[in-house]
Amino acid sequence: MDIEPFVGDGSNPKENPHNFLRKWQLSLTKLKKDADDKEKVSTFQLYCSVSSAADEWFDELPEEQKSSMASFVNAFGTRWPKVKAAKKTRAEYEVELLGHKLVEEDVGKKVELYGQEVFTHVAWAEKVRELLQGAGVDSATSSIYLGQVRQNIPDALQDELKGEYPNWEEYFKAVKSLSADTVTRISRRLKEVRMEKQALTNQLAELQRMRIPHLPSSPTAPLRRAMANTTIGDIPPPRFSGGGPQNTVYRRVPSQTTNTFSSLSALSEKELTDLRARLDTIPQQPDTPAGQTAYKAQVTAWEQQHGASSRVDHTKRDL
Repeated sequence: MDIEPFVGDGSNPKENPHNFLRKWQLSLTKLKKDADDKEKVSTFQLYCSVSSAADEWFDELPEEQKSSMASFVNAFGTRWPKVKAAKKTRAEYEVELLGHKLVEEDVGKKVELYGQEVFTHVAWAEKVRELLQGAGVDSATSSIYLGQVRQNIPDALQDELKGEYPNWEEYFKAVKSLSADTVTRISRRLKEVRMEKQALTNQLAELQRMRIPHLPSSPTAPLRRAMANTTIGDIPPPRFSGGGPQNTVYRRVPSQTTNTFSSLSALSEKELTDLRARLDTIPQQPDTPAGQTAYKAQVTAWEQQHGASSRVDHTKRDL
């Protein structure tokens, strides 16, 4: 029997001092029959991790507490007292019992239980038995919760277990009596149904994609790309008309129907920054039916405010 070296400082949450103590005591059976307690106790340190808390404790333990097994075990319990594990309440067992399910995907599979391979429906029944015991239910005489819990297995299995059961043990007997052929047939049929449902879901998704027209992800995406490719050049000197100084910040540009981007002066870095900031304030709508509806509503609202044929026709002019 392999025994993990005992550390005893609590750094390993899986290390239980009293589990180690029992394993060590079990190993003593291999010693010669006439070995005295002092000789047996001396082997304890051989199972301690070197320079660990347990190793140092044994070194510092008075000799009189190593002279007998009873004294040593008592000293061990003082240094590492037993910790009482938290126990579930009956209410917690009841909640777990009512929620313990066997899903369709697991029907027909095999799992390990008590060191042997069994079908999942058998393992499910054994787990239910444990939960009943924790909830204080006598499975041999009671059928409480049976009506609810039997609904936690797939309908195909329920159909094989129809009828009334006077107590839980009779129900468990019926569950375990299901033949391998029956369970395999049910598993195969459930898998075929899942595949049919998945194929139908895929077809509906494809039809939905065909019905929705493709729209750009963002109404301002082309303009953003244009701004990203814009370079900063020399700003031409301002032109003044008339004889006196001009104090007009903005000038009116005649309406044009042709594209005038190529004839416009290059934007300054600040103008580009301001423009990008303005673009970021424009609400972006996702490429979904709801997003398309919201985008059309934005366009309609703008046209109602400015007119369907209006365009931005003011440009900044140096003083």
